[in-house]
Amino acid sequence: MSTQSKTMPSIDLKVYVRVVALVFSISATTAFVFALLRLLYPEFFYLDPIAGSDIGIHYFISGMMIVTSGIGFLNSCVVMHRSAMQNAGRNITTWLLLDSLFETSRVIYVFVCEIVLKGKGPVQLYELLVSAAQYLLDSFLYCQMILRH
Repeated sequence: MSTQSKTMPSIDLKVYVRVVALVFSISATTAFVFALLRLLYPEFFYLDPIAGSDIGIHYFISGMMIVTSGIGFLNSCVVMHRSAMQNAGRNITTWLLLDSLFETSRVIYVFVCEIVLKGKGPVQLYELLVSAAQYLLDSFLYCQMILRH
């Protein structure tokens, strides 16, 4: 009589790293596009024109998101294209730390855009929903990556 394992099949760590890097790069690309849209077309995100100090906050937070999402994207692309032997140890830790910088910036970005700038434009809800879904998926994969690493 043979006994079958009741655990889920495990993905090889080399493949898993690349899959997670792909998901992270998609998340960074999405954040980059939304931040760029916010910067170029603020009327998509705010029903009332922004004025006063809100303009400075708008440009600062959008610029911050563009820079950190660019770093997140490039960081994940490096991981996807690096050899499997180099995707270990300190390199993985550095990758995850840089990704956490992007994720932290994204949380701050969404908070500021929702609460401080009171975004209510036609694209704002989509950005919020996409950001929340991607953040939850990225956080889950991030935790799994730490456990597997």
